[in-house]
Amino acid sequence: MNNHHHHNHQQQQPPEPPPLTASGGDCGNCGAHLRGLLHNVRLRGIQRKLCTSCVLRLHPSSFCPVCFAFYDSNPPHPSKRFACSKCASFTHSLCASTPPPSPYLCPPCSAPSPASFTFFRNDASAGGGRRIDGKSAAVILCAARIASASMAKAVAVARIEAEKKAKDAASARKRAREALERVALLITKNNVNATQNNNGGGDGSAQLPGSAASFFNANKKQNVNVSQELVNNVKTETG
Repeated sequence: MNNHHHHNHQQQQPPEPPPLTASGGDCGNCGAHLRGLLHNVRLRGIQRKLCTSCVLRLHPSSFCPVCFAFYDSNPPHPSKRFACSKCASFTHSLCASTPPPSPYLCPPCSAPSPASFTFFRNDASAGGGRRIDGKSAAVILCAARIASASMAKAVAVARIEAEKKAKDAASARKRAREALERVALLITKNNVNATQNNNGGGDGSAQLPGSAASFFNANKKQNVNVSQELVNNVKTETG
C-alpha cells in the first residue's frame, strides 16, 4: 500500500503546501513565536513561514492597506488609487482618508512608529484568548490569499523549469545520438573502403600490407556491430 502511494506521488506534481498552518513556531521575518497562524509563503525563491502581519508588510503592492482587498496582480487603475510616497502600496481612492495627505502616505507609513506598526496582533491568533473580529478576519484572509498566490506562482515556475530541463535533456540526447550515428557511418565507410582497396589489389599486397588487410577484414563486422549497438542504445534511451 505504501509503495503504491509512493509511486503515485512520484508521478504527480508535489502537493502544494497549505497557505495557512496551525502548527505554530517562529515567524521567519520578525521572529515572533506563535502558537498558530503562520502562513507558508514563497518569497524571493525561498519558502518561509511568516506571521499574518509580516506577510502583508512584505507584499505592500498586493492589497489595499485599508480594506484589505487582495489585488491578485491586478491593482486598481491609477485614477482610482493613491500610491504611497514611501512604499509600494496602493490604497483605493474610496478607502483613503479625506482629504488625503499630500504626498500620500499609507496607514503603516503614516503611523507614529512605522517600524513597529502591525496589521495584526499576534496575540489575537488561535489560542491567544482573544476574539477575532471582522477586521482581523479580513486581514488574515488577505494574508492567506497572498500566501496562496505566492505558492501557486512557485509551482508554476517550478513546472516551467522542469519542462525546460526536460527539453534540454532531450536535445542533448539527440545530439549524442547524431554524433554516434556519424561515428557509425564513418566506421562503416572506412571498412568499405578498406575492403574495396583490398579487392582492388588482387591479393591485397598492392594497396595494404597483408597484416593491415587482415585486420580490416577480421574487424569489419565487429566494428559495424559495435557502432550499431551504440546507436540502438541511444535510440532506446531517447525512445
